[in-house]
Amino acid sequence: MSWGSWPNFDAMLCNFWGAGQEFWSSGPGALFFGATNLVYGCNPPYFLDNFLSFYPKFFGLPTAVSGCSFAAGSQTVSVTGSLTGLGTGQFLQCAGLPTGTVITGLVGGGFTINTKAATAQTNATAEVYQQPPVPTAVLQLYLNLAWASLQFARWQEQWLVAMGWFIAHYATLWAQSEATEVLSQLMTTIHGEVPSGAVPGVTYTLSAVPPGGSLQSLTINGTFQVPGAAYTLNGETITMTAPTSVGAVLYATWPVQTQVFSPTSPTSGAAIAAQGLAGGIQTSKSVGDVSVGYQALTSLENWGAWNLTRYGQHLATAAKVIGAGPMVIW
Repeated sequence: MSWGSWPNFDAMLCNFWGAGQEFWSSGPGALFFGATNLVYGCNPPYFLDNFLSFYPKFFGLPTAVSGCSFAAGSQTVSVTGSLTGLGTGQFLQCAGLPTGTVITGLVGGGFTINTKAATAQTNATAEVYQQPPVPTAVLQLYLNLAWASLQFARWQEQWLVAMGWFIAHYATLWAQSEATEVLSQLMTTIHGEVPSGAVPGVTYTLSAVPPGGSLQSLTINGTFQVPGAAYTLNGETITMTAPTSVGAVLYATWPVQTQVFSPTSPTSGAAIAAQGLAGGIQTSKSVGDVSVGYQALTSLENWGAWNLTRYGQHLATAAKVIGAGPMVIW
């Protein structure tokens, strides 16, 4: 069979993914990337405005700057109001200015921007993010990294939310490393369950080993059972001194500690880190010098630093599904 007699897979894939020179740039294999699970294509634009719509907490509250005027196509904004607090690198939004606009410098009576005004405006009000918890330059850096790392052709409708997860993950880690006021605390909750085992019977099994190897309480039909006298506990196994009676309902409780991150200031980068850092399942505890061990989600144990934030866990979980399609390599 000659090449010219093959079915028009190019037309089919163009219909799926959109046409582009990239179909031909990688040779015949590129025509069949739908079958190989290898994707090609360019990403749509993504700006700080898009990330702001998902996670405004990384930007803080904007400052209104009134009296802004500019001509169409201009990169200079004149301001009749106050310039106090304005500085290079600050992200802003204003009617007539494109998405992704950032202040590039201050000039007499105004400032310059990195974009060209789409329409002329007179006496407009700009919303300037002067003191974001995570600097605009840092967010833009991680935005660029996300745009280069996540392919729209693979993520499709999930691309926008995946971009947000990616940027928020790195921004949270940045906030953690730069915000020393993040405090780690332990919160105690009470876990309760009905041990598994036959009634009547002598031996019952818990779902996990209680921290410290002891129960807070064990009751039978609401009556407290004295440890050592009515039962013994060895790991997950409860052994009753006397067999339980017909209709007996056992209920065991024990304290469980979870790791909680709390900031000292609700408006600082520490607050951002505290909200986004991933906790874990407590796996060990010691009383001397207060040591507690936690385990990350086992299904993501090979995803390294992506386990450190909730956003990274979301992204890794979605990536496992998106990248799990069949592959045919020839």
